[in-house]
Amino acid sequence: MWSSGVFGPGVANAGFGRQQVRGESTPVTPGAEVIAAKQLLSDMFDAQQTGKTQAVQDARDKLNALREQLGDEKFKEVLNGLIDDADDKYLEFLRRLLKELYPDEDVTPPAPSPTPPRGGGGGGGGGGVSPGGFGPSESMSNKPITEGSKHFHYTPDKSNPGKKPENIWSGFSQGPDGNCITVSAIKASMMQFGQKPTDVFKDVKETSKGYNVTMRDGFKLSLTKDELMQAATHARFQGDDPAMMTDANFMYAASAKRAQMENNDGTAGRSFQAAMDSLNDGESPREGLDRLGLKGHYRPATDTDLRSSKVGTVEYGGHSMAVLNGRIELWGKRGGVPQSGIATVLF
Repeated sequence: MWSSGVFGPGVANAGFGRQQVRGESTPVTPGAEVIAAKQLLSDMFDAQQTGKTQAVQDARDKLNALREQLGDEKFKEVLNGLIDDADDKYLEFLRRLLKELYPDEDVTPPAPSPTPPRGGGGGGGGGGVSPGGFGPSESMSNKPITEGSKHFHYTPDKSNPGKKPENIWSGFSQGPDGNCITVSAIKASMMQFGQKPTDVFKDVKETSKGYNVTMRDGFKLSLTKDELMQAATHARFQGDDPAMMTDANFMYAASAKRAQMENNDGTAGRSFQAAMDSLNDGESPREGLDRLGLKGHYRPATDTDLRSSKVGTVEYGGHSMAVLNGRIELWGKRGGVPQSGIATVLF
């Protein structure tokens, strides 16, 4: 699996990663740069999806050479010219590439449209489940809501262990994709064990390349910092608490990495990108809890359990929701008491 950034580690911090390319570069004639860039980007995208590290490196070097010849402004024009015809996965690839190359500029194209959820709980705000179909809800905050994609600078912190979120409702919430199974699991685990990854997982250690995670069920995985950045973009969370969004993005990234290692849906093993896609297209009840390593820390519940303020999740109407203090969470707002469904409580 390729585990570095689209343009390799450290590129965005080193003069946009302009580097010496092996051999002489062929001058690009006017009008040919679009064709050349499109081919190189296609090669890089395909290599990334299949984990061909050397092919990614070769395409990256050639693309850097093309960028050097064209200059940043022209290079951005070429990339933006490819966006209109891009499908969802390729558009996501371009978004990450632009963000890595120009981290201080707002040059990223619009996010791809959400993937329609499959059976078993998708529930994206625009992904096939109507937010209005679960009864009334109320806002629990007057703070501005921002995107979670910028919140990926995570440092393990074991201070105040077990401290619950101040506002689990709007601190972070699901965006337009069908990843409600993962969102409800993260929210419930934060309220049961504490907000931080170091509370939910058995151990989190930072390494020179990223993080080593040991989950409560003994499952171990390693995440790169680039994968965490990818996850923050792909999760498409939103909220009003940057620290909570960072924590949630980390747990989403760990879930995606485990999905990749376990080949979730028979496709996630292809790449980290494929693993994230598998989380965003709808999942089955309790899979989100299992991928956080919480098997053995939950049980099937009754409606009475959830309505009596136990922490858990519930699935009905094609959507998965965290149940907190006897109320369902609905896209950053507090809903009413849960209806009958597939109920789970944590312990």
